[in-house]
Amino acid sequence: MIQSQYNGAPGPGTVYTQEFIEVLASTDLQAKLPGGILLKKGQGVLKKGTVIGKITAAGADKDKAVAYKASANDGSEVALCILDNDCDTTLSDIGASAWIAGIFTESKLTGIDTAAKTALKLCYFV
Repeated sequence: MIQSQYNGAPGPGTVYTQEFIEVLASTDLQAKLPGGILLKKGQGVLKKGTVIGKITAAGADKDKAVAYKASANDGSEVALCILDNDCDTTLSDIGASAWIAGIFTESKLTGIDTAAKTALKLCYFV
């Protein structure tokens, strides 16, 4: 770097970039889950586009949302919605918003499978 480029002042410093991932293929026909969801703590960072299921089994985590897993047996094996922002659940439960309807780019979703597509009745995948 040439110091004279900035009239003796320090340069711009470290440049950070952020990748913007759009999971919606179209902004038509989208709808979010009214009231949002409560994500269960301890899942780390859940990325935008993660398919979400809800725990329906009795216990302390009943009605909390987790990443959809087809092999689960606590209710979260049924896809409920698709997360619309990155959420860090590492330290605590966190409220989030999620889509229940829309046109999505399937390759940009996390956890999507045939059973999830069937459960997400108002979602279309391209």
